[in-house]
Amino acid sequence: MDQDEYVIFAELDREKFEQILGRLRLHFQNIQFGRQGDDYIWINFPNSKIEIDTFYSMNLEVKGRRGQYSVYREVLSCLENEWVIKEFNPPKVDLTK
Repeated sequence: MDQDEYVIFAELDREKFEQILGRLRLHFQNIQFGRQGDDYIWINFPNSKIEIDTFYSMNLEVKGRRGQYSVYREVLSCLENEWVIKEFNPPKVDLTK
């Protein structure tokens, strides 16, 4: 299993974008976000980034490197269960990268 492989960890409810962003901003400092046709939230860490966006899906996809699973779990633990549409276990390979 390639830890550097780009994967989709989960899908979140796009309708809850504002609530998701608000919650993440309480827990993480280095966040970029926007809403211009597509929605995105990027959480930057010292050596990595978790991307939450609608670039290739109607729902918000939570994406990153497979080796970032523990960081992804930290991000997901901040969110309400009803905001999570689906978790992929194992994470799904992101074929757009």
